Amino acid sequence: MELLSAAKDAESIAPANSPLDVLKCTYLATENGKLTVAASNSEVALERRIPADIHEEGRMVIGADLLTAMLKLLDGDTVSIQSEGSGYVMVSTGKTAYSLSVLDAGTYPRLEIPFPEDTVPVTEIPSIAKRTCFAVSVSEEEKRPEMKCVHLVFSDDGLHAVGSDGYRIASARGDNKAVGDVDMLIPAASLEKLAQLVTNKDTFKVGTTGKTIVFMKEGFAFSARLMGGQYFDADQLLSRAKPIFSVLTDAELMKQTLSAVYSVTGKQNRFSLTFGGQKLQMRFESEFGISSVEMDVVPLSGTPVGEYWYNPFKLMECLRAQNGALMLELVQNGALLMRTDELVCMQLATREPKPIVIKPREISSMGATNKKTTPNAKSKAETKKKKEAAPSKAA
Repeated sequence: MELLSAAKDAESIAPANSPLDVLKCTYLATENGKLTVAASNSEVALERRIPADIHEEGRMVIGADLLTAMLKLLDGDTVSIQSEGSGYVMVSTGKTAYSLSVLDAGTYPRLEIPFPEDTVPVTEIPSIAKRTCFAVSVSEEEKRPEMKCVHLVFSDDGLHAVGSDGYRIASARGDNKAVGDVDMLIPAASLEKLAQLVTNKDTFKVGTTGKTIVFMKEGFAFSARLMGGQYFDADQLLSRAKPIFSVLTDAELMKQTLSAVYSVTGKQNRFSLTFGGQKLQMRFESEFGISSVEMDVVPLSGTPVGEYWYNPFKLMECLRAQNGALMLELVQNGALLMRTDELVCMQLATREPKPIVIKPREISSMGATNKKTTPNAKSKAETKKKKEAAPSKAA
């Protein structure tokens, strides 16, 4: 049922905890021979238009969660929605009917559409989100709003997207046909939400209203609030990184190798990459033990040698976004560049972590932990019997 699909998408947008009742709802309206299903919050807005047999035009606002739950219970492929007046609507199919209360649709915030001539075509939105959103900051203490955003740049070379948390950079090439002369900051959470609703095959016309970026295709429109501020020049920063040496490997092989050394993950973790000619060793150390795996690499330039320390969890996130042949470049200060045809990731090195501290337990000669013990019930009883058996001083 297409209406159920649209209602689920709307519910995923509508904030259940909004102080405004109208934003907790799904907006329904008959417009130009179709039914519009919409939802909005302070960050994003969604409108879907689906075919409908319209007898009388109108609009209404229904609780988003209630509408979805009700549609799931209805059988059949056709649903009838009819106003009953006095703030109620009848939703029915077959022998089943529901009478629901609705809110005034006049105050519902509608999505603003940019001028068609100011839009550019864009595809593969989910891929762009996958390659960049993981790298943005998710810290609640982050005071730089731009670090929670993906920087979208439309130029003569097409779409270029960058995400960064200040410790790593993910720079991805997108649709080379998305030619323009504009850049904008979209919150990563908003881009991820859009990616969940579409596929890589969907082609959008993308434009901006000044305050929002809007993605449009037939029967679908999604807008996201833009973030103000300046973003650093990622291309310039990456171009200044001078490789000391480089090796070639495979992204999937490196992911599998890193997964293998994860087996000893604990609260105290030390992780390093050690280069030695045609070999790369991954070593993971924690309070639970040491795991070390070696893999083959192909030296490309310089002399691959030395041990370098990184955050293994952030490194894995970078690798999960990459596929195919992977070039590793070690640059100044131990930073690691990971390059594929579609994505360049830079991860800063860390200082060598402190040695793992394992507090030994004191063991008694009987094999038990040497702790101060208290008499148990049996010993107390034996002590009492001895006292009773002993002659009293009075006797």
